[in-house]
Amino acid sequence: MVSSSFIFNWSHRINSTVLSVSLAALSIFTALFLYYSQNAFLEAFEAKTYDLRFRDVRGAIPLEPSIGIVAIDDKSIAELGRYPWTRTEYARLLDKLKAAQAKAVMFDAFFPEREGLVSDQAFASATKRAGNVVLAVLYDFDKNAQLTGVTRSLPEIERAAAGVGHINLLPDDDGVNRRVPLLIETADGKFTPSLGMSAAMQALDVKEFSADAMEVVVGERHIPVGERYSMWVNFTGPPASYPRYSFTDVVNGRIAAEELKGKILFVGATAMGVYDMRVTPFHGNTPGVEIHATIADNIISNRFIQQGGMEALLDMFFIILLGAAAYSLTTRLKLYGAIPATGLLLFAYIAFAYSMFAEGHWLNIIYPTLSAILALLIGGSFRYLVLERSAREMRSMFSSYLSPKLVARLEKNPDAAKIGGDDKQVTVLFTDIKGFTSFSEAHPAQEVVSRLNEYLGEMVQVIEKHDGTIDKFIGDAIMAYWGAPLSQVDHATLAVQCVRAMASKMDELQQRWKQAGLEPFAIRCGLNSGEVVAGNVGLAGKKMEYTVIGDTVNLASRLEGTAKFYGITYLVGEATYEQSAALCDYREIDKIRVVGKQQPVTIFEPQVGGDRLSASELACFQAALMLYKARDWLAAQSAFAALSAELPHDMPCKIYIERCQYFAQNPPVENWDGVFNRAEK
Repeated sequence: MVSSSFIFNWSHRINSTVLSVSLAALSIFTALFLYYSQNAFLEAFEAKTYDLRFRDVRGAIPLEPSIGIVAIDDKSIAELGRYPWTRTEYARLLDKLKAAQAKAVMFDAFFPEREGLVSDQAFASATKRAGNVVLAVLYDFDKNAQLTGVTRSLPEIERAAAGVGHINLLPDDDGVNRRVPLLIETADGKFTPSLGMSAAMQALDVKEFSADAMEVVVGERHIPVGERYSMWVNFTGPPASYPRYSFTDVVNGRIAAEELKGKILFVGATAMGVYDMRVTPFHGNTPGVEIHATIADNIISNRFIQQGGMEALLDMFFIILLGAAAYSLTTRLKLYGAIPATGLLLFAYIAFAYSMFAEGHWLNIIYPTLSAILALLIGGSFRYLVLERSAREMRSMFSSYLSPKLVARLEKNPDAAKIGGDDKQVTVLFTDIKGFTSFSEAHPAQEVVSRLNEYLGEMVQVIEKHDGTIDKFIGDAIMAYWGAPLSQVDHATLAVQCVRAMASKMDELQQRWKQAGLEPFAIRCGLNSGEVVAGNVGLAGKKMEYTVIGDTVNLASRLEGTAKFYGITYLVGEATYEQSAALCDYREIDKIRVVGKQQPVTIFEPQVGGDRLSASELACFQAALMLYKARDWLAAQSAFAALSAELPHDMPCKIYIERCQYFAQNPPVENWDGVFNRAEK
């Protein structure tokens, strides 16, 4: 007779196994359900893997040699004048391209308005003479994807063209262009091909096409499409991959005819100032004309990205396989073994998915990975929670006053919380509210605290958005820094970008306060870059604070106070200026020696916020400063006085006028170094 103890143990084991398998099956089913429903959050991540496969894994591929771009670039704008140009320039272009025997000319532009009888007729005539020109059209849709309007060229110009191609793009929710509608159906039931598809038809000498829900057929090319005849773009490389011929070089005969002969030439803007830049997987600023060229390349070379029925079946197969395999590993290995084993399993699958992508098949990465991870967590959740106890304690201890990045570092390496420090290159920020003492005395305490919290809250968000670490609040003052605890090569750039954003935010706050009938206040800011000692200061186990100390910090604090003397809002040290000079305009203010320091430093005012100077005003100030440095006191005084008349509230001008008057009567010593010694902190 079987004992009751044996039966209980056997039953308990069976029930646990069934429950465990059921939970694993539930995790796999969850991944399948999310895949079928195309969860927007996960789809966004999968789209990013699409970008990654192009940019960082596959890279650029050989280009179709018959494609080139006639670029409306900065060089052309500099030579031909402000864009848009007269249509006679386009007529000249078409005549040059016809003489060079270009195969087709695809305009990523349309000409909807009349310019003048002569120029319009000249362009239309040149278009007709060329006989191979395709013009762009742009369709407008409402939020329900219903056609609401169209923008196209003048009728006489369009009649002269060989055809038209739409230039509509189909960016995803994150703004990245990954697919393009090959066809757009108009109200009369006709289809307009995209500019890229039209170019491919010209190159392949194909006059007709056909389409159904799954593919568009151009000659012998079967192009896989999805909803709204959208095609996934097989991007060939980063911007400027295709040969570019400057518009001005073509019209002025600087490009040999042999280079253009037989080419499919797209005419479009590559200059940043024309604002036809698009986001693609390869780059955030890709000229839109290059996307159309890529479409043509894909069709001509017969290289497409497929995500159809076969790929969907493989996706579901691997969701089930990887989930089951990961669960199996957790039941046979300890967590320390199951985690790396599952990692190797996922690595192998991702490598396979990338190899399939190189062949033109897009296999999903996110959902099979999710299936494996869910199964892994179910199999080893208890061990996982135990192992994470130390990290949770570390987060609880430090998250209240350290930045999230520092907390993440301490989670990975708890020993970093020991007392000590290391040398770091950082940029330090100090801010202070102008006249805060008077403001506090004039307002009730509750209002002061409320306004201060509102201000500090906004500034904290700006600083954290720019990857800064907030060190402390000192009353109404803020101390923050970049470059510690995690090194940041661009710490000065990040800090100046943050100051610019703080200036914009202060403008918003002041406007908001004025509209609410509240007295606004303003801030001062000092920035300095250099070496500091960074580390935890305090008593281990009792009270610790991660901070930075050194002369760089002291000078940043002094610069904030010095800004008050010069009557300006923002002041940066020489090292910060040198590392961020290209980021914004600066005004050189002075060369000073602060209290307690022998080494002088040149100080600069970044031109941010609503009171920034114009380019001409900056140039006048710099010219006057050069006269001052050259000891031409009367000329310098006159120059500063003229500028002060335009800027009556500019304190630096007034300071230099007084100095010039003084030095004119009391010239400095022969070896004067131009340094002003600050007597106050």
